[in-house]
Amino acid sequence: MTEWRAEGLESDLEQFHLGPIDLALAPGRAVAVLGSSGAGKTTLLRTLAGFLPVRRGRLLRDGEDISRWMPEERGLGYVPQGLGLFPQRTVFGNVRYPLELRGRLDAHDRTVELIERFRLTALQNRRPHRLSGGEQQRVALARALAAEPELIVWDEPWQALDVTARHELGVVLGDLRATERIPIVVVTHDPGLAFSVADSFLVLDEGRPRFAGGAVDLLERPTDPFVARFVGYENVYERPALEAGRDRPFSAFLLERAGPGGVALGNPIAAPTIGAPSTWEGVVRSARPTPEGMRLEVHVDDLLVVVRLPRPWPNPLPANGSRLRFNVDPTEIHPLGPARTGA
Repeated sequence: MTEWRAEGLESDLEQFHLGPIDLALAPGRAVAVLGSSGAGKTTLLRTLAGFLPVRRGRLLRDGEDISRWMPEERGLGYVPQGLGLFPQRTVFGNVRYPLELRGRLDAHDRTVELIERFRLTALQNRRPHRLSGGEQQRVALARALAAEPELIVWDEPWQALDVTARHELGVVLGDLRATERIPIVVVTHDPGLAFSVADSFLVLDEGRPRFAGGAVDLLERPTDPFVARFVGYENVYERPALEAGRDRPFSAFLLERAGPGGVALGNPIAAPTIGAPSTWEGVVRSARPTPEGMRLEVHVDDLLVVVRLPRPWPNPLPANGSRLRFNVDPTEIHPLGPARTGA
């Protein structure tokens, strides 16, 4: 099994600069690259694949520097956003193509194996335009595996897929990791999907790494307000806002626990424990049901706090303008500071 590392990797695309990036890609592990549009996610994948030159730093495969190697020399499978399926070829022909290039005598049998593995047998004579988005993604992955890559980099695999197709693709990715032991770098702008498949995470913002590490660190120790908001924290308060309200009890309570960048607060529960030291009260601004429970927006001092009300829900439900008490778990308060750049 092959191990890959990016060390201080930097690249440029017109006026855009990426890096420095540090990544460790062990066999069977998946790294999710997160970020808003224009953050540099695709630029990173294209640099790893060799379609953009490495300006500084190194890309290592089993300790060997391959930064200057051509894309076809790297042993890497790249699945772009557009998938790059050949419109004139059938599903079978697309999957077979890498095997034909390599002159494999068992090209037919290997193609049949991959077609069956990715549940494409009934579709093997169709051309890409007659496939759904999820089916096209499975064809692209089967074709990438036909080239026997030692690393797969996949750009926005869930883009434009419905809920069912997203789930099916997640199952395919999980199976791929378990059976092939190939490291995967997957790009997405959806943290929820990333958490379903990845072991570690790289968060990019304008080409710069804002976080690199595991899921626990990402959720329990977000580096700064950008990262906290991006991974799903709804209650993020930057330090200037807290300092402006330091004479108000709730703001002062959070300010005491804030880092240089402020604080991220996990959603409090609207089921106050009587006598608990961290019980607060505010005015309900909105309430709506979600799978995780009733989501309430509550004004406390000059801050807006998103609170969860678990089932069973009271009757009547909290109405706009009513007062609501909630508890803050001290372990759900995360101080924020400057971004870390190490992996």
